[in-house]
Amino acid sequence: MYRIGELARVAGVSRDTLRFYEREGLLRPEGRSEGGYRLYEAEAVRRLRFIKQAQALGLTLEEIRAVLEVMHEGRPPCADVRRVLRQKVALLEQRIAELTALHDALASRLEWAEAHPDPACDGKDHCVYLDSTLA
Repeated sequence: MYRIGELARVAGVSRDTLRFYEREGLLRPEGRSEGGYRLYEAEAVRRLRFIKQAQALGLTLEEIRAVLEVMHEGRPPCADVRRVLRQKVALLEQRIAELTALHDALASRLEWAEAHPDPACDGKDHCVYLDSTLA
């Protein structure tokens, strides 16, 4: 059994993170010591590693909680995880497209600005580099 500080050290998270995960329903202590300390079994280390890996892949705590609930029910979470991963990939592809369009617009504007280093600009409420009607 691990006390909260020991588990935090082994898992590489803070005590506050463990308390937060407990409040969010992601982690449950097995009980308390005579001194009132939270006690966790070795399984908690594996669960925390799972949570950290899922977060590293972009899953939200809500999504992680849903996967953990499926696991807690004794069902394999693979179908649920595939669904979440599909959604994440689709969102990333959309965001990449948006960022690519922004990159192209900025690069085009910068190219024009560098080709016109001293534009006629009065400096009043506009900048020729940003005003698309002037470029």
